[in-house]
Amino acid sequence: MSMKKREDKQIESVEKIDFSDIPEMTDEQLAQLQLSHLRNPENYRPIKKKISIYVDADVLDHYKSKGKGYQTKINRVLRQGMLRETAPSYGKKDTSSKS
Repeated sequence: MSMKKREDKQIESVEKIDFSDIPEMTDEQLAQLQLSHLRNPENYRPIKKKISIYVDADVLDHYKSKGKGYQTKINRVLRQGMLRETAPSYGKKDTSSKS
């Protein structure tokens, strides 16, 4: 079974759950919730996937010259770029739709 089909089945099974008998959380309960990995990076443990990519030789040499952990450093730079791209642009005017 493909990964996509498996994910779709998992989503379908969750959508069928009847949550009507679960009471809403009180303000006290909400106040006791712990921060998730989205707000507390120490709690985040991403799943790693092995890939093969081509990287410019000088870029690879730069990170390898920093010593052990160069793959982690490259991943960190990629993550920062991803977060910059996906972060909301607060305070910026929307110039995409000109009337």
